[in-house]
Amino acid sequence: MKTIALIGTLNTKEAELNYIREKIIEQGHHAIVIDVSLRLWDDSSLKPDIGQKQIAEENGIKVEELALLSQEEACTAVIRCATSIVGNLYREGKLDGVIGLGGSMGTAMASAMMRSLPLGVPKVIVSTVVGDIRPYVGTKDIVFFPAITDMFGLNRVSRKLLAKAAGAILGMVETESGPFPEERPLIGMSIRGDKTPCANMIKSQLEMKEFEVICFHAVGQGLLLEELVKEDQMVGVLDLVPAEVNEHLFGGMFSAGPDRLEAAGKKGIPQLIGPGSIEFVCFPNEKAIPHQFRRRKRREHNPNVIAIFLNKREIILVAKVMAEKLNLAKGPTAVIIPKKSTGGGGWTMDPVLIPVFTSTLKRELRPEIEVVEVDEHINDSSFAKAAVDLFLKLMDKPRE
Repeated sequence: MKTIALIGTLNTKEAELNYIREKIIEQGHHAIVIDVSLRLWDDSSLKPDIGQKQIAEENGIKVEELALLSQEEACTAVIRCATSIVGNLYREGKLDGVIGLGGSMGTAMASAMMRSLPLGVPKVIVSTVVGDIRPYVGTKDIVFFPAITDMFGLNRVSRKLLAKAAGAILGMVETESGPFPEERPLIGMSIRGDKTPCANMIKSQLEMKEFEVICFHAVGQGLLLEELVKEDQMVGVLDLVPAEVNEHLFGGMFSAGPDRLEAAGKKGIPQLIGPGSIEFVCFPNEKAIPHQFRRRKRREHNPNVIAIFLNKREIILVAKVMAEKLNLAKGPTAVIIPKKSTGGGGWTMDPVLIPVFTSTLKRELRPEIEVVEVDEHINDSSFAKAAVDLFLKLMDKPRE
């Protein structure tokens, strides 16, 4: 029997919570109902396992005092204490998965609790929120189910959706990942689709050297790469595609925040940096493209992504910002640059701008940070071999 925490506001979502609870129980599992209602009420036939009183006491206040707080203060207090409760349940081995539901408020509270749990713990949210869900998901493996309609009691549509969401969390807690081979030193590598041939060759060669390689899609997942480095889970980083740096600089849709490309350096672990996709910035549609980019060369990657190419001045700025970040490094650091922009895909910078980027980077970097140029395109096998050789050389260097 598995134990699943069920998070929501009983004062507004009792019917929906109880419906999911019954689905969990029908399959022979245990449900812990956590009521995160912000206002006092006592009109429910479904009694929570963890309710307002316990959450208030965790805050060191009476439940009546919790109700007197502003909505923002109450939400913050409930998140803090309910997150602590959920974390304790997990650490004590009393929690196998979490499912939450709600509107924007319920989604904010449930997702905050889920983000406190490790990767791999099953997490599902049924939410009325549409659009950008990154503020809710962050870097965690939270599965979002769109509620389609507002959650205002059960109906023929909501029953179907809630049953599927219940089935999702049940399937997740019942499915074991299976035995893992003996753990090997972990390398983080950033990639994008057009660099897949290069990434495959590098990954294969590093695995032959007894490393395990985790790849991060550089469309915001670089934030997770940085977090795992901070948590000491990586022994080295091969950042082929640091494009989230330029995405952040120019307001692109794939930013990973202002600290991208800094964690490995600050931790002092070896890092090899490539220039993948630093020549453009992406936007979701025509309206989202800033005025200064409207007349630029572009590439429509798919119906939801338009890549706008940067000019010389902007490429120089990208190089300077990258150098500034890499100069913070306490450990072995190097940059590898393909000199060819055509053939094999993956490196689409204007050939005139490649030496501009390279010369700027060399000028701005500390002298001890090596910049290696390879007279091939990024998806050529000789570039992949040179990258692996240079990375292994960095791995062999002494560290602070």
